[in-house]
Amino acid sequence: MNITTTTKMTLLLLMLCSGFFHFTSASPRLRHFQLSELIEPSWQDTLEECQSNNASLLTLYDDEDARFIANFIAKNITSSIGGVWLGLHRSPITTWSNGEPVIFNQTSVDVTDGGQKCEAIQNNTWQSFNCSDKKHFMCYNGNDYTLVNISKTWCQALQHCKNNHGNLVSINSTEQNDKVIGEGENSSFWIGLMHDEWQWEDNGCSTFRRWHDERNPESPNCTRTWRPTISDGVNIYKYGCQVTAHSICAHGTVRIKVIKKNLTWEDAYDYCQDHHSRLLWIEDGEDQHAVEQWLNHTDVSGPFWIGLRQSRVFGFWIWTSDTTVGYSNWKNGVTPKLHMSHHCGVINTEDYKWNDEDCRYPRPFLCEEEIIYFK
Repeated sequence: MNITTTTKMTLLLLMLCSGFFHFTSASPRLRHFQLSELIEPSWQDTLEECQSNNASLLTLYDDEDARFIANFIAKNITSSIGGVWLGLHRSPITTWSNGEPVIFNQTSVDVTDGGQKCEAIQNNTWQSFNCSDKKHFMCYNGNDYTLVNISKTWCQALQHCKNNHGNLVSINSTEQNDKVIGEGENSSFWIGLMHDEWQWEDNGCSTFRRWHDERNPESPNCTRTWRPTISDGVNIYKYGCQVTAHSICAHGTVRIKVIKKNLTWEDAYDYCQDHHSRLLWIEDGEDQHAVEQWLNHTDVSGPFWIGLRQSRVFGFWIWTSDTTVGYSNWKNGVTPKLHMSHHCGVINTEDYKWNDEDCRYPRPFLCEEEIIYFK
């Protein structure tokens, strides 16, 4: 944790003591999953039921997601008939990440057969690549252009730009194209243009495309799983939207990320800041349920560091999200007090209770990652 972060937390503690902040609960935050009450509905019926519950059809973001859902299906759905609906449906788009119309285009890419391509500048020209490739990228905010020399997938690059520099750069004229190329310093970098034959129903930005080649006589405009294995995770099958399958609804807009590395609390804090959004924090009982559900379907043993730390001056506990600890789930219902406590918090995998531990002890940890949506 750097000096700026430490100073920020100190100022937060002083303001908390003065009663400056007042926090209220929000709608479901951490992503969790719920089986549908419908019996093997169509894709459209599943969509309507999920939306009526302020949820969405399943979006898969990476291999970790695919393994989790495979495990969730194995433990919660006894029948393999019909598979489980996914939110991916055929809806061709070519769009800038900020939603601007494509009025200037220097590419001839044509996506077919489930294709997804993202645009980059390479050798001073536009070239398309798999969106899951990792490249440097360019952000912009107004007239400020920032070339970020960190390798990320297109969606990760978009998230970084939105969190730090406005958005991935869009190009609307020859003059702006020349400007972007000039700022790019002859490197290869993502710009904000995506071409996709398919979209996720909730408009989440995902480069996960593990297609399974299946020949289906019906119009294959929707997708579902079929007999996923825990070791391999979920494959994507194209299917007609009117056939039937099981359904799972997803709630929340922040993903839980299980990190297997053993790091100290401060190194875990830095890792989450650099690679995701932050160390995970738990706002309320729904967040706690989401963490329990995720840990119940993962094979990594804890305990795990979470974004919980105690002030060595004032003695109370705060989250690294700059949020006070309202809801809590301490072991035996007792909040650790100075001077008998360690100063960092973990969550256990046996009972999902929180404990205080020595911040210097290396442990796996939980990050959280905000989902990026196309608006």
